[in-house]
Amino acid sequence: MASDPFDDLLELENEYYKEGYDAGVADSTYAGMIEGKVFGVEKGYEKAAGLGRLHGRALVWQTRLSQSAHDKSRESDVQSSSTGPTTGESERLASIVRILGGLPSNTRLGRHIDALSSVTAGASISKDNSDESVSEFDDRITRASAKAKVVSNIVGEALNPVSMTNSGIEDATGLEARH
Repeated sequence: MASDPFDDLLELENEYYKEGYDAGVADSTYAGMIEGKVFGVEKGYEKAAGLGRLHGRALVWQTRLSQSAHDKSRESDVQSSSTGPTTGESERLASIVRILGGLPSNTRLGRHIDALSSVTAGASISKDNSDESVSEFDDRITRASAKAKVVSNIVGEALNPVSMTNSGIEDATGLEARH
């Protein structure tokens, strides 16, 4: 039996479908890899920003505690702990401490603040992207959050005084339209 010359024409649709499918798989693999990297960077930034926020709180609390001890004893030889803020950081925090005031002198409070500062210190955090490092980083965030809650309860301050909501421009209220 002779081959029909229109057989190739009838299979053309299937060939285009397969070609489009293969191109779609290749494009989605590349796009998925790019989206995964972007998502990983966003989540990593959120975690690091949260840990940095807790470290900043620890620095402020350490400065307030050392400032109240310095004011109370009026001694100029008060030394900050090894995990305490550096000289440059102390100068920047001095104005905040004056506004917020000192903390009560309490050795238990000082130990909790020092522990929070050491857990959130950036120098001791592993920078590689292994499963062990990521789980250790998440564990640090958990321990730091718990320490920050303990310190905020002892001090009597709210841990998150400002609510951080993600609201878009559509959710904005109180804006008057100009006509």
